[in-house]
Amino acid sequence: MNLRRVFLFLLCTVSVTPAATAPAPPAVHALLINGGDRPESNYLSHLHHLEDMVEVLRGRGISPGRIHVFSGDGEDRAPDLATRDVPPADFWILDGTRLGQRLKPQTRLVDTRWPGVALRPARQEALREWFETAGARVAAGDRLLVFVTDHGTGDEGDPERSAISLWGESLTVGELRSLFSLLPSGVEAVMVMSQCYSGAFTGAMSEPGTRPSGEVCGFFSTTAARKAYGCYPEGRDRDKVGHAFHFIEALRRRQTTVEAHHDVLAEDDTPDVPLRTSDAYLERVLDAEAAAKGGSRDAVADALLARAWRDRAAWEKELRLLDRIGTAFGTFSPRSLAEIAARENEIEGLHKAMATYAESWTDARVALAEALAAELLAAHPDWRARVEPGAVAAMDEPARARTLEGLLDRLLEHARRQPESAGQLDTFRDRARRAAEARWRLEVRQAALLRMRIILTGIAGRVLLREAGGAEERGALARLDRCEAFSPGELAATPTLAAAPSAPFPPLAEELATLEQVSPSWLGVRFRALPDKARAERGLPAGATLLQAIYPGSPAEQAGLQAGDVVLGTPARPFEAARQLREWTLTAPRGVPLALSFLRPGGTPDADRRFEATLTLRTVPVDLPRLPDPPRVGEKAPALPPAVRPVGASALPEVAGRSHLLFFWATWCGPCKKAVPEVLALSAARGWPVLAISDEDAETVAAFLEQRTEPFLPGVAVDPMRQSFMAYGISGTPTLLLVDGDGLIRHRQVGYRTEQGVTVEGWTWPAR
Repeated sequence: MNLRRVFLFLLCTVSVTPAATAPAPPAVHALLINGGDRPESNYLSHLHHLEDMVEVLRGRGISPGRIHVFSGDGEDRAPDLATRDVPPADFWILDGTRLGQRLKPQTRLVDTRWPGVALRPARQEALREWFETAGARVAAGDRLLVFVTDHGTGDEGDPERSAISLWGESLTVGELRSLFSLLPSGVEAVMVMSQCYSGAFTGAMSEPGTRPSGEVCGFFSTTAARKAYGCYPEGRDRDKVGHAFHFIEALRRRQTTVEAHHDVLAEDDTPDVPLRTSDAYLERVLDAEAAAKGGSRDAVADALLARAWRDRAAWEKELRLLDRIGTAFGTFSPRSLAEIAARENEIEGLHKAMATYAESWTDARVALAEALAAELLAAHPDWRARVEPGAVAAMDEPARARTLEGLLDRLLEHARRQPESAGQLDTFRDRARRAAEARWRLEVRQAALLRMRIILTGIAGRVLLREAGGAEERGALARLDRCEAFSPGELAATPTLAAAPSAPFPPLAEELATLEQVSPSWLGVRFRALPDKARAERGLPAGATLLQAIYPGSPAEQAGLQAGDVVLGTPARPFEAARQLREWTLTAPRGVPLALSFLRPGGTPDADRRFEATLTLRTVPVDLPRLPDPPRVGEKAPALPPAVRPVGASALPEVAGRSHLLFFWATWCGPCKKAVPEVLALSAARGWPVLAISDEDAETVAAFLEQRTEPFLPGVAVDPMRQSFMAYGISGTPTLLLVDGDGLIRHRQVGYRTEQGVTVEGWTWPAR
């Protein structure tokens, strides 16, 4: 063969040999989950999170065919999504009232519709099928983003049992980990989770007790022991807030998920406490070190932090992040966990106080609004008929909205015609709002401290691994760091700087000033309206109020007031409504002697005593002293108060120095009536006298006894002021107590069921 032929042969051989196939570049896949649990709790905000995340991922170049959405009931046409209109601006006047609850916009259930997106049901079977067939779509080296916007349940005793709420089901930490095990080897899964207790899913990075492989990592809205923003009252009916929203927004401008996480830490102005799998791993490392040294994690961490700060430049990124968070939320930028612990105690005290004050002002506003609404409806029977529960239930949503708007107009007009009430309403609303907003800011500041605590703990853990960690431990951390630096596609534009929180937080000193401005005055009583009949018998004003209990150490106790006293008003002006005692107390000046008029009931109206008491009110205490606990079995029985009076002419049974039964009951109580024959039998068999005490008026009880044909307990008394009920801590009828001859309670039974009967030890009733 000549050279020319050889050349042609070689040329032909080369031309027909297939070119070597280049390996496909790693692909990004996304699995988006929103179970919602059931239609009523599958909120529209969840769908918005899914929509926004899909938009971001497509904008970063991820093919729609690689984005898989599991939401609610999938393509089922049945309603699976809850939505509700925003109440009118003036709804505040009815917010919290019975009428407001009845008329506020109702949750509507609709079917999830998402044109151009295939929806699969968020159920275990569907998810397992996806993972079992993932090998056909996902190859080694690919990365999978698992985004969860949902509800979650926690289990502090066993975090492995914490779960995502799927559609009518749940998915625990261990179950998700088992799904990840179905992925082809070499695929990295990156979780972004925003449900309550989501931090428990850091456990999905490895089997318990093993080091993470780095093939599973993630970012979570909060710790394993905390609920997320959506479960707070402030999170209801609100969108575009919280961890999921901020994380998605950060992915619009940050290349990697870890960079987005850092932005969220400084931007999310809710009580969420974002963390990542490497944070959980480093906490685990520090806990092991603390256990080995017999100290606390904080003490070990602070010793390591002291060494870290010898070279602060090495931790510049973390220090700048601490500074960002401290600036954003008006706290400070700590360098040790001891500093955080001291500030946590301060903010917790402020938060507790602000929460107490917000509740006090809100209760006052609701009570006044209830009274104004009752006045309006009493004067306009046509409106009363329109807002009856049955009438409202029969309305469609547009009719309900028109009714609500019309009622709000009339109620506000009615309030404005009473300048004093209108002024109080505005005062209560303003102070409740200011206290609630400050309470919320303090709660967010607490979360900010927890975020900074996690950052400092992470620094300490990294120092520990650098100085004393083994190669396997350091390798596990390096793998998690690499996994967390996940880039879900390429940004279309140059990344921008992160935004600040939507509303700047005032300095902490301003919260102290707010606390002083919104703190209500405190009398220290529990009260209720005096029954109309009792008022009429004694000729008392319409606002006469019964003091049910006096708090220990309160201004009321120091002024000599007692449970059972009746507040009549100020010496110059009787109260016209029972709510006025609360209104007077909240707004009265503190530290100034003030007079109120009282009546102390005797056994009969002729024995009543009227008097004035001088009270010096003070600020509502943050830690309200508890009322004395009801006596327990084995403790001394309280003496029966003088208000307990026999029905009719009969005298109370003589029980001093002998065992006896106390039977708290009511004429309307079915189980009480069923218990009477057995209580009578027990009394006869053991020789124990019985005193049956009702909190109804004597006439009602007498009428009941007169009509009753079956035998009843011989000793019947009434206590309309409920002093004995409160003294014995009676929370339900019937309640049966056995008191021995020494005055000690030997048995207490709440409720009565025929099959169980009276549960006094050693007692059996043949007739049962």
